[in-house]
Amino acid sequence: MVRIALAQVNPTVGDIDGNTAKIIEYIKEARDKSVDLVVFPELVITGYPPKDLLLKPSFIDANRRALARIISETADIAVIIGFVDHSNAPFVSNVYDISALPKKTLYNSAALLHDGRLIGIQHKMHLPNYDVFDEKRYFKPGAENRVFNLDKPRLNLKLGINIREDIWVDGHGPTEKQVELGAELIVNISASPFYAGKSRVRRELIAMRARANRVPIAYVNLVGGQDELVFDGRSCVFDARGALIAEGEQFEECLVISTIDSAPIAPPDEADRAEMRKNEEIEEIFNALLLGIRDYVRKNGFTKVVIGLSGGIDSALTAALATEALGAHNVVGVAMPSAITSSSSIEDAKRLAENLGIEFKVIPIIEAVNAYTRMLSEEFKDTTPDVTEENIQARIRGNVLMALSNKFGYLVLSTGNKSELAVGYCTLYGDMSGGLAAISDVPKTMVYKLAAYYNKLKGAEVIPHSIITKAPSAELRAGQKDTDSLPPYEVLDPILHAYIEENRSKEEIIAMGFDAEVVSEIIWKVDHNEYKRQQAPIGIKITPKAFGTGRRMPITNRYNG
Repeated sequence: MVRIALAQVNPTVGDIDGNTAKIIEYIKEARDKSVDLVVFPELVITGYPPKDLLLKPSFIDANRRALARIISETADIAVIIGFVDHSNAPFVSNVYDISALPKKTLYNSAALLHDGRLIGIQHKMHLPNYDVFDEKRYFKPGAENRVFNLDKPRLNLKLGINIREDIWVDGHGPTEKQVELGAELIVNISASPFYAGKSRVRRELIAMRARANRVPIAYVNLVGGQDELVFDGRSCVFDARGALIAEGEQFEECLVISTIDSAPIAPPDEADRAEMRKNEEIEEIFNALLLGIRDYVRKNGFTKVVIGLSGGIDSALTAALATEALGAHNVVGVAMPSAITSSSSIEDAKRLAENLGIEFKVIPIIEAVNAYTRMLSEEFKDTTPDVTEENIQARIRGNVLMALSNKFGYLVLSTGNKSELAVGYCTLYGDMSGGLAAISDVPKTMVYKLAAYYNKLKGAEVIPHSIITKAPSAELRAGQKDTDSLPPYEVLDPILHAYIEENRSKEEIIAMGFDAEVVSEIIWKVDHNEYKRQQAPIGIKITPKAFGTGRRMPITNRYNG
């Protein structure tokens, strides 16, 4: 009857002292609650992913010193913790230049500690090298699956420990091998990034592993935002029948305490489950964006953010998310009308700011646009006004926001969505300017769903109905609508999903029933706007395939299909 605690914590990459202090506090809390074993996530001492900090020998040494400090705090309790282990053997690689790597072989590792002693270390056996993961750049895979004896008063337990990817391996993977070696409990420590629906996939996988191997499994996941990634927690314990017996909150730090023989949590029936899944995605995405914004702003030393409020749906949702994440007193909205801007857009932006309770400024850009027109009149004579003049407005607005950022220390949140970014319907150094592209992984159709969800959550029309129902427009020329340049978003978004997230070919997408000419044009736009996306601020990943580190496409690219 092991009493186990899953410490679902929010570390900061590189803050080894701060992370260590947090770990020790959770160990003390677990001990006070008569816990036998407390488990922390993958690489919790360093934060995840530490990336090229791992190339600094001083960083590795600091992580080892932190482990030694944690060992001294384990009187009367067992602890499993993620850290970076090393050996003195040279790192052998056929891919990377060894001169750029530490002189010691590094391992993504879990340490078992008990009563002031290091009991043993398990190295991660399977290193992911896809999507946002690049672990083969830094680590060597472990050579041995181990089982540890946890010998405490009233408790003698054979324990198998594996690390994130290890439990995803089908066939005869680490879990199966550790059970063969006599493991009576499997513990998986993880830093598994969020995308919508992933927590359900994880639960189903762990339940299947527990059931197939007839062994209880405790799974602990990191929580928090780290650059473009969000870790959603949802740590859980399954019994040997594959029944869920404990689960942590999503997107929140917590200590999940359970005994392995606890009664299972009753699952919902099929009708309730279907309704839950329908609502769960929107709620998950909303909360992931809140956590991503909050942690990016605070962990990078900012307090306030500034957002250009156009009176459109994208800036309205971004402002609502920022207000929920940071508090209204930390959000500044700025309307920047030009001669093209309608009075209704300014009114909508003002009403939104009043509803949110945020500071609202109006800084007209008409004089700046006229100055540009005069300045470029000689160069542009005998030419017809086109997208050039439209984009000058967007770039002036970007300059205004960045000026406020420089003067007052605000972080600029850009407001473009994934659909626009995908096809380049955005202005480089204009509306793309900023420090964080908060909704850049949110398709336009999802933007509307999130706005509706937010109003329902607040029980009021905080985002005005007029913003939600108006036809989308960049409003850079009179009468402009997004559909002048793009198919309706209900058509565009499924094409983008098929091409970007599912990697379907042009022919496969056309075969799904979409117009061939539209598909060809959209694919061309996606491929030919990579240069813009690689100059954009990072966004918060909420889909399986976000732009950025998880999608590494060449800028110069003539493949068409």
